[in-house]
Amino acid sequence: MNDRKLAVRLNGHLLGTLALDIGGQMSFAYLSEAPRALSLSMPLREEPYNNSACEAFFGGLLPESSQARQAIGRKFGINWNNTFRLLQAIGYDCAGAVSLHNPADPDSYPEWHELKTKPLSEKELANQINELPEKPLFIGIEGVRLSLAGAQDKAAVCIINNQVQLPSRGTPTTHILKPAIEAYESTLQNEYVCMRVAGRIGLNVPHVEIRKAADIPYLLIQRYDRESQGGGMIRRIHQEDFCQALGVLSANKYQSDGGPGFKTCFDLMMKTSRPALARNCLAEMMVFNFLIGNWDAHAKNFSLLHVGPTDIRLARFYDVLCLAAYPDLAQKMAMKIDRHYDPEKVRAHHWERLCKTIGFGFPALKRIVIRQTEEIPIAAEAERELLSQTEFDAALADRLLDTIKHRCNVTRQLFSR
Repeated sequence: MNDRKLAVRLNGHLLGTLALDIGGQMSFAYLSEAPRALSLSMPLREEPYNNSACEAFFGGLLPESSQARQAIGRKFGINWNNTFRLLQAIGYDCAGAVSLHNPADPDSYPEWHELKTKPLSEKELANQINELPEKPLFIGIEGVRLSLAGAQDKAAVCIINNQVQLPSRGTPTTHILKPAIEAYESTLQNEYVCMRVAGRIGLNVPHVEIRKAADIPYLLIQRYDRESQGGGMIRRIHQEDFCQALGVLSANKYQSDGGPGFKTCFDLMMKTSRPALARNCLAEMMVFNFLIGNWDAHAKNFSLLHVGPTDIRLARFYDVLCLAAYPDLAQKMAMKIDRHYDPEKVRAHHWERLCKTIGFGFPALKRIVIRQTEEIPIAAEAERELLSQTEFDAALADRLLDTIKHRCNVTRQLFSR
Protein backbone atom coordinates (compact mmCIF):
# COMPACT_ATOMS: atom_id res chain seq x y z
CA MET A 1 0.00 0.00 0.00
CA ASN A 2 1.28 3.49 -0.93
CA ASP A 3 0.47 5.62 2.09
CA ARG A 4 1.20 8.86 0.24
CA LYS A 5 -1.16 8.54 -2.71
CA LEU A 6 -4.93 8.74 -3.13
CA ALA A 7 -6.91 7.81 -6.21
CA VAL A 8 -9.24 10.70 -7.09
CA ARG A 9 -12.51 9.63 -8.67
CA LEU A 10 -15.48 11.45 -10.14
CA ASN A 11 -18.70 9.40 -10.25
CA GLY A 12 -16.51 6.37 -9.67
CA HIS A 13 -14.29 7.08 -12.70
CA LEU A 14 -10.59 7.53 -12.00
CA LEU A 15 -9.35 11.03 -12.87
CA GLY A 16 -5.91 11.21 -11.33
CA THR A 17 -3.78 10.92 -8.22
CA LEU A 18 -3.38 13.16 -5.20
CA ALA A 19 0.09 12.69 -3.73
CA LEU A 20 1.87 13.82 -0.55
CA ASP A 21 5.66 14.25 -0.62
CA ILE A 22 7.99 13.75 2.33
CA GLY A 23 7.99 17.50 2.92
CA GLY A 24 4.22 17.52 3.45
CA GLN A 25 3.38 19.15 0.12
CA MET A 26 0.50 17.88 -2.02
CA SER A 27 0.34 17.57 -5.79
CA PHE A 28 -2.37 16.40 -8.13
CA ALA A 29 -1.82 14.86 -11.57
CA TYR A 30 -4.49 13.89 -14.10
CA LEU A 31 -4.38 10.58 -15.91
CA SER A 32 -3.46 11.04 -19.55
CA GLU A 33 -6.88 9.63 -20.47
CA ALA A 34 -8.86 11.58 -17.85
CA PRO A 35 -12.29 12.26 -19.40
CA ARG A 36 -12.97 15.61 -17.72
CA ALA A 37 -11.54 18.21 -15.37
CA LEU A 38 -12.04 18.16 -11.63
CA SER A 39 -12.43 21.92 -11.26
CA LEU A 40 -12.56 25.10 -13.31
CA SER A 41 -9.45 26.10 -11.37
CA MET A 42 -7.69 22.87 -12.42
CA PRO A 43 -8.25 22.31 -16.15
CA LEU A 44 -6.88 19.18 -17.80
CA ARG A 45 -3.11 19.31 -18.37
CA GLU A 46 -0.04 17.08 -18.20
CA GLU A 47 1.79 19.11 -15.56
CA PRO A 48 0.82 18.27 -11.95
CA TYR A 49 -0.89 20.91 -9.83
CA ASN A 50 1.06 22.21 -6.84
CA ASN A 51 0.23 22.34 -3.15
CA SER A 52 -1.45 25.74 -3.36
CA ALA A 53 -3.94 24.59 -6.00
CA CYS A 54 -4.54 21.34 -4.10
CA GLU A 55 -5.26 23.14 -0.83
CA ALA A 56 -7.79 25.39 -2.57
CA PHE A 57 -9.76 22.55 -4.13
CA PHE A 58 -9.18 19.49 -1.96
CA GLY A 59 -8.97 21.49 1.26
CA GLY A 60 -12.32 22.98 0.28
CA LEU A 61 -13.89 19.54 0.61
CA LEU A 62 -13.23 19.44 4.36
CA PRO A 63 -14.94 21.08 7.35
CA GLU A 64 -13.54 24.53 8.09
CA SER A 65 -14.03 24.39 11.84
CA SER A 66 -10.80 23.70 13.74
CA GLN A 67 -12.89 21.94 16.41
CA ALA A 68 -14.30 19.55 13.79
CA ARG A 69 -10.89 18.92 12.26
CA GLN A 70 -9.34 18.27 15.66
CA ALA A 71 -12.10 15.78 16.48
CA ILE A 72 -11.46 13.96 13.19
CA GLY A 73 -7.73 14.00 13.91
CA ARG A 74 -8.28 12.45 17.33
CA LYS A 75 -10.63 9.81 15.93
CA PHE A 76 -8.15 8.61 13.31
CA GLY A 77 -4.87 9.48 15.05
CA ILE A 78 -3.74 11.96 12.41
CA ASN A 79 -2.61 15.58 12.17
CA TRP A 80 -5.78 17.70 11.97
CA ASN A 81 -3.89 20.34 9.95
CA ASN A 82 -2.92 17.84 7.24
CA THR A 83 -5.46 18.03 4.40
CA PHE A 84 -4.16 14.87 2.73
CA ARG A 85 -4.43 12.74 5.88
CA LEU A 86 -7.91 14.04 6.67
CA LEU A 87 -9.13 13.18 3.18
CA GLN A 88 -7.44 9.80 3.44
CA ALA A 89 -9.58 9.20 6.54
CA ILE A 90 -12.96 10.65 5.51
CA GLY A 91 -12.77 11.47 1.79
CA TYR A 92 -14.68 8.44 0.55
CA ASP A 93 -17.83 10.52 -0.03
CA CYS A 94 -17.36 14.27 -0.49
CA ALA A 95 -19.56 17.08 -1.77
CA GLY A 96 -20.60 16.56 -5.36
CA ALA A 97 -19.22 13.47 -7.06
CA VAL A 98 -15.64 13.51 -5.73
CA SER A 99 -14.30 10.55 -3.79
CA LEU A 100 -10.78 9.68 -2.69
CA HIS A 101 -9.63 6.09 -2.39
CA ASN A 102 -6.70 3.86 -1.61
CA PRO A 103 -5.03 3.26 -5.01
CA ALA A 104 -5.20 -0.47 -4.25
CA ASP A 105 -9.02 -0.35 -4.19
CA PRO A 106 -10.94 -1.77 -7.20
CA ASP A 107 -10.31 -0.08 -10.55
CA SER A 108 -13.92 0.84 -11.15
CA TYR A 109 -16.94 1.90 -9.14
CA PRO A 110 -20.54 2.11 -10.30
CA GLU A 111 -21.95 5.50 -11.21
CA TRP A 112 -25.43 4.56 -10.02
CA HIS A 113 -25.77 3.16 -6.50
CA GLU A 114 -28.46 1.21 -4.77
CA LEU A 115 -29.48 2.96 -1.56
CA LYS A 116 -28.03 0.80 1.20
CA THR A 117 -28.47 2.24 4.65
CA LYS A 118 -28.35 1.58 8.37
CA PRO A 119 -31.52 2.45 10.30
CA LEU A 120 -31.32 4.80 13.25
CA SER A 121 -33.78 4.84 16.09
CA GLU A 122 -35.03 8.24 17.22
CA LYS A 123 -32.97 7.95 20.38
CA GLU A 124 -29.84 7.00 18.43
CA LEU A 125 -30.33 9.95 16.09
CA ALA A 126 -30.81 12.32 19.03
CA ASN A 127 -27.60 11.02 20.63
CA GLN A 128 -25.66 11.50 17.40
CA ILE A 129 -26.95 15.07 17.02
CA ASN A 130 -25.96 15.86 20.61
CA GLU A 131 -22.48 14.48 19.97
CA LEU A 132 -21.87 16.31 16.68
CA PRO A 133 -19.42 18.84 18.20
CA GLU A 134 -17.23 15.96 19.45
CA LYS A 135 -18.04 13.59 16.58
CA PRO A 136 -18.46 15.79 13.48
CA LEU A 137 -20.09 14.27 10.41
CA PHE A 138 -21.18 11.30 12.57
CA ILE A 139 -17.62 9.93 12.41
CA GLY A 140 -18.20 7.93 15.59
CA ILE A 141 -20.41 5.49 13.70
CA GLU A 142 -18.61 2.53 12.17
CA GLY A 143 -18.22 2.76 8.41
CA VAL A 144 -19.09 6.46 8.07
CA ARG A 145 -16.35 8.05 5.94
CA LEU A 146 -17.73 11.20 4.40
CA SER A 147 -16.75 14.85 4.33
CA LEU A 148 -18.69 18.12 4.10
CA ALA A 149 -17.31 21.62 3.82
CA GLY A 150 -18.46 24.54 5.94
CA ALA A 151 -17.99 26.04 9.39
CA GLN A 152 -21.21 24.77 11.02
CA ASP A 153 -21.79 21.35 12.56
CA LYS A 154 -23.67 19.10 10.15
CA ALA A 155 -23.94 15.54 8.88
CA ALA A 156 -24.96 13.83 5.65
CA VAL A 157 -27.76 11.27 5.86
CA CYS A 158 -30.19 9.28 3.72
CA ILE A 159 -33.96 9.56 3.86
CA ILE A 160 -35.60 6.20 3.25
CA ASN A 161 -39.36 5.84 3.71
CA ASN A 162 -39.31 9.29 5.28
CA GLN A 163 -36.88 8.15 7.98
CA VAL A 164 -33.34 9.37 8.66
CA GLN A 165 -30.84 6.59 8.02
CA LEU A 166 -27.07 6.37 7.69
CA PRO A 167 -25.39 5.35 4.44
CA SER A 168 -23.56 2.07 4.19
CA ARG A 169 -20.12 2.27 2.61
CA GLY A 170 -20.34 3.65 -0.90
CA THR A 171 -23.97 4.82 -0.77
CA PRO A 172 -24.41 8.51 -1.66
CA THR A 173 -26.34 10.51 0.92
CA THR A 174 -29.55 12.33 0.03
CA HIS A 175 -29.87 15.07 2.69
CA ILE A 176 -27.86 17.37 4.93
CA LEU A 177 -28.77 17.45 8.62
CA LYS A 178 -28.00 20.63 10.58
CA PRO A 179 -28.58 21.11 14.31
CA ALA A 180 -29.13 24.47 15.96
CA ILE A 181 -26.21 26.81 16.60
CA GLU A 182 -26.29 27.05 20.39
CA ALA A 183 -24.74 30.51 20.57
CA TYR A 184 -27.58 32.11 18.62
CA GLU A 185 -31.30 31.91 19.10
CA SER A 186 -33.41 29.77 16.78
CA THR A 187 -31.01 29.58 13.83
CA LEU A 188 -32.85 26.55 12.49
CA GLN A 189 -36.17 28.37 12.29
CA ASN A 190 -34.43 31.44 10.90
CA GLU A 191 -32.80 29.50 8.05
CA TYR A 192 -35.99 27.55 7.43
CA VAL A 193 -38.08 30.72 7.05
CA CYS A 194 -35.54 32.47 4.81
CA MET A 195 -35.17 29.44 2.54
CA ARG A 196 -38.94 29.05 2.32
CA VAL A 197 -39.41 32.74 1.52
CA ALA A 198 -36.73 32.49 -1.18
CA GLY A 199 -38.58 29.57 -2.73
CA ARG A 200 -41.91 31.37 -2.57
CA ILE A 201 -40.59 34.27 -4.67
CA GLY A 202 -39.09 31.95 -7.27
CA LEU A 203 -35.44 31.61 -6.24
CA ASN A 204 -33.74 28.29 -6.82
CA VAL A 205 -33.37 26.76 -3.35
CA PRO A 206 -33.55 23.15 -2.12
CA HIS A 207 -36.43 21.72 -0.12
CA VAL A 208 -36.03 22.20 3.64
CA GLU A 209 -37.95 21.02 6.67
CA ILE A 210 -37.61 21.09 10.44
CA ARG A 211 -37.83 17.81 12.28
CA LYS A 212 -37.24 16.58 15.82
CA ALA A 213 -35.45 13.60 17.31
CA ALA A 214 -36.50 13.11 20.92
CA ASP A 215 -37.37 16.82 21.17
CA ILE A 216 -34.06 17.89 19.57
CA PRO A 217 -34.87 20.00 16.50
CA TYR A 218 -32.80 19.81 13.33
CA LEU A 219 -32.96 21.18 9.83
CA LEU A 220 -33.13 18.71 6.95
CA ILE A 221 -32.01 19.98 3.55
CA GLN A 222 -32.38 17.98 0.35
CA ARG A 223 -29.09 17.67 -1.52
CA TYR A 224 -29.04 19.27 -4.97
CA ASP A 225 -25.92 17.33 -5.97
CA ARG A 226 -27.76 14.02 -6.19
CA GLU A 227 -29.97 12.44 -8.87
CA SER A 228 -32.44 9.64 -8.24
CA GLN A 229 -34.15 7.19 -10.55
CA GLY A 230 -36.64 4.38 -10.17
CA GLY A 231 -35.77 1.31 -8.18
CA GLY A 232 -34.05 3.19 -5.38
CA MET A 233 -30.98 4.04 -7.44
CA ILE A 234 -29.00 7.25 -6.87
CA ARG A 235 -25.92 8.92 -8.29
CA ARG A 236 -23.74 11.88 -7.40
CA ILE A 237 -23.59 15.08 -9.47
CA HIS A 238 -20.30 16.95 -9.40
CA GLN A 239 -20.26 20.39 -7.80
CA GLU A 240 -17.74 22.90 -6.53
CA ASP A 241 -18.14 26.10 -4.57
CA PHE A 242 -16.94 29.43 -5.93
CA CYS A 243 -13.73 29.35 -3.88
CA GLN A 244 -12.80 25.97 -5.34
CA ALA A 245 -13.71 27.06 -8.87
CA LEU A 246 -11.53 30.16 -8.49
CA GLY A 247 -8.61 28.46 -6.73
CA VAL A 248 -9.15 30.42 -3.49
CA LEU A 249 -8.43 28.96 -0.06
CA SER A 250 -11.47 28.46 2.18
CA ALA A 251 -9.77 30.63 4.81
CA ASN A 252 -9.96 33.53 2.34
CA LYS A 253 -13.66 33.17 1.53
CA TYR A 254 -14.52 36.71 2.65
CA GLN A 255 -13.74 39.57 0.27
CA SER A 256 -12.09 41.55 3.08
CA ASP A 257 -9.65 38.64 3.51
CA GLY A 258 -8.73 38.69 -0.18
CA GLY A 259 -11.56 36.44 -1.32
CA PRO A 260 -13.95 36.86 -4.24
CA GLY A 261 -16.18 39.90 -4.56
CA PHE A 262 -19.23 40.33 -6.76
CA LYS A 263 -17.23 41.17 -9.90
CA THR A 264 -15.23 37.95 -9.64
CA CYS A 265 -18.40 35.95 -9.00
CA PHE A 266 -20.27 37.48 -11.94
CA ASP A 267 -17.24 36.94 -14.20
CA LEU A 268 -17.25 33.28 -13.14
CA MET A 269 -20.79 32.96 -14.49
CA MET A 270 -19.36 33.42 -17.99
CA LYS A 271 -17.96 29.90 -17.66
CA THR A 272 -21.40 28.38 -17.18
CA SER A 273 -23.41 26.84 -20.01
CA ARG A 274 -25.96 29.69 -19.97
CA PRO A 275 -24.11 32.78 -18.70
CA ALA A 276 -26.99 35.24 -19.05
CA LEU A 277 -29.33 33.02 -17.02
CA ALA A 278 -26.68 32.32 -14.39
CA ARG A 279 -25.81 36.01 -14.02
CA ASN A 280 -29.47 36.94 -13.64
CA CYS A 281 -30.03 34.22 -11.01
CA LEU A 282 -26.95 35.40 -9.12
CA ALA A 283 -28.23 38.99 -9.22
CA GLU A 284 -31.58 37.81 -7.83
CA MET A 285 -29.83 36.10 -4.95
CA MET A 286 -27.48 39.03 -4.34
CA VAL A 287 -30.49 41.33 -3.91
CA PHE A 288 -32.39 38.79 -1.78
CA ASN A 289 -29.47 38.36 0.63
CA PHE A 290 -29.25 42.13 1.03
CA LEU A 291 -32.97 42.55 1.60
CA ILE A 292 -33.26 39.84 4.27
CA GLY A 293 -29.97 40.81 5.96
CA ASN A 294 -27.93 37.70 5.12
CA TRP A 295 -24.50 39.24 5.64
CA ASP A 296 -22.63 35.90 5.53
CA ALA A 297 -23.14 35.28 1.79
CA HIS A 298 -19.47 34.55 1.05
CA ALA A 299 -17.95 32.68 -1.89
CA LYS A 300 -18.27 29.23 -0.30
CA ASN A 301 -22.03 29.72 -0.05
CA PHE A 302 -22.37 29.75 -3.83
CA SER A 303 -21.62 26.74 -6.02
CA LEU A 304 -21.49 25.46 -9.56
CA LEU A 305 -23.14 22.20 -10.59
CA HIS A 306 -21.29 20.18 -13.22
CA VAL A 307 -24.22 18.27 -14.69
CA GLY A 308 -21.97 17.01 -17.49
CA PRO A 309 -18.42 17.63 -18.75
CA THR A 310 -19.60 20.72 -20.65
CA ASP A 311 -22.89 21.46 -18.84
CA ILE A 312 -22.10 23.81 -15.94
CA ARG A 313 -24.89 25.57 -14.04
CA LEU A 314 -25.29 27.81 -11.03
CA ALA A 315 -26.31 25.48 -8.21
CA ARG A 316 -29.27 25.99 -5.91
CA PHE A 317 -28.72 28.51 -3.14
CA TYR A 318 -28.18 27.44 0.46
CA ASP A 319 -27.09 28.67 3.92
CA VAL A 320 -29.53 31.57 3.74
CA LEU A 321 -30.61 33.24 6.98
CA CYS A 322 -31.32 36.68 8.42
CA LEU A 323 -28.28 37.71 10.42
CA ALA A 324 -29.69 41.23 10.75
CA ALA A 325 -31.99 39.74 13.40
CA TYR A 326 -28.95 39.26 15.68
CA PRO A 327 -27.76 42.78 16.57
CA ASP A 328 -24.80 41.44 18.58
CA LEU A 329 -23.29 40.03 15.37
CA ALA A 330 -21.12 42.24 13.20
CA GLN A 331 -23.36 43.88 10.62
CA LYS A 332 -20.77 43.57 7.84
CA MET A 333 -21.43 42.07 4.44
CA ALA A 334 -19.21 39.27 3.12
CA MET A 335 -18.97 41.08 -0.23
CA LYS A 336 -19.04 44.84 -0.58
CA ILE A 337 -21.48 46.85 -2.66
CA ASP A 338 -19.46 49.48 -4.45
CA ARG A 339 -17.04 50.45 -1.65
CA HIS A 340 -19.21 49.56 1.34
CA TYR A 341 -19.29 46.50 3.59
CA ASP A 342 -21.71 48.27 5.93
CA PRO A 343 -25.26 47.70 4.59
CA GLU A 344 -26.54 50.83 6.31
CA LYS A 345 -24.32 52.97 4.09
CA VAL A 346 -25.52 51.47 0.80
CA ARG A 347 -27.64 53.74 -1.40
CA ALA A 348 -29.12 53.28 -4.87
CA HIS A 349 -26.15 54.95 -6.56
CA HIS A 350 -23.81 52.43 -4.93
CA TRP A 351 -25.85 49.66 -6.55
CA GLU A 352 -25.57 51.52 -9.85
CA ARG A 353 -21.78 51.68 -9.54
CA LEU A 354 -21.68 47.99 -8.66
CA CYS A 355 -23.72 47.21 -11.79
CA LYS A 356 -21.13 49.00 -13.93
CA THR A 357 -18.37 47.01 -12.23
CA ILE A 358 -20.02 43.62 -12.75
CA GLY A 359 -21.43 44.41 -16.19
CA PHE A 360 -25.08 44.08 -15.21
CA GLY A 361 -27.74 46.54 -16.33
CA PHE A 362 -28.87 48.86 -13.54
CA PRO A 363 -32.47 49.11 -14.87
CA ALA A 364 -32.67 45.29 -14.73
CA LEU A 365 -31.31 45.24 -11.19
CA LYS A 366 -33.73 47.99 -10.15
CA ARG A 367 -36.63 45.86 -11.42
CA ILE A 368 -35.36 42.95 -9.32
CA VAL A 369 -35.15 45.16 -6.23
CA ILE A 370 -38.65 46.62 -6.66
CA ARG A 371 -40.19 43.20 -7.32
CA GLN A 372 -38.49 41.54 -4.35
CA THR A 373 -39.30 44.38 -1.94
CA GLU A 374 -42.95 43.81 -2.86
CA GLU A 375 -42.91 40.00 -2.81
CA ILE A 376 -40.66 39.19 0.16
CA PRO A 377 -42.89 40.73 2.89
CA ILE A 378 -45.94 38.93 1.45
CA ALA A 379 -44.06 35.61 1.35
CA ALA A 380 -42.73 36.16 4.87
CA GLU A 381 -46.25 36.89 6.15
CA ALA A 382 -47.48 33.65 4.56
CA GLU A 383 -44.72 31.68 6.27
CA ARG A 384 -45.48 33.41 9.56
CA GLU A 385 -49.11 32.34 9.27
CA LEU A 386 -48.11 28.72 8.68
CA LEU A 387 -45.65 28.78 11.56
CA SER A 388 -48.29 30.10 13.95
CA GLN A 389 -49.83 26.63 13.78
CA THR A 390 -46.59 24.98 14.99
CA GLU A 391 -44.26 25.15 17.98
CA PHE A 392 -42.20 27.83 16.26
CA ASP A 393 -40.95 30.64 18.53
CA ALA A 394 -43.53 33.37 17.95
CA ALA A 395 -41.24 36.14 19.27
CA LEU A 396 -38.48 35.17 16.85
CA ALA A 397 -40.96 34.93 13.99
CA ASP A 398 -42.17 38.45 14.72
CA ARG A 399 -38.62 39.79 14.97
CA LEU A 400 -37.64 38.11 11.69
CA LEU A 401 -40.71 39.46 9.95
CA ASP A 402 -40.20 42.97 11.30
CA THR A 403 -36.52 42.97 10.33
CA ILE A 404 -37.18 41.76 6.80
CA LYS A 405 -40.11 44.14 6.28
CA HIS A 406 -38.06 47.08 7.51
CA ARG A 407 -35.17 46.28 5.21
CA CYS A 408 -37.48 45.90 2.23
CA ASN A 409 -39.26 49.18 2.97
CA VAL A 410 -36.05 51.17 3.42
CA THR A 411 -34.48 49.75 0.26
CA ARG A 412 -37.60 50.35 -1.80
CA GLN A 413 -37.64 53.99 -0.71
CA LEU A 414 -33.98 54.38 -1.70
CA PHE A 415 -34.73 53.12 -5.19
CA SER A 416 -37.88 55.24 -5.52
CA ARG A 417 -36.09 58.56 -5.07
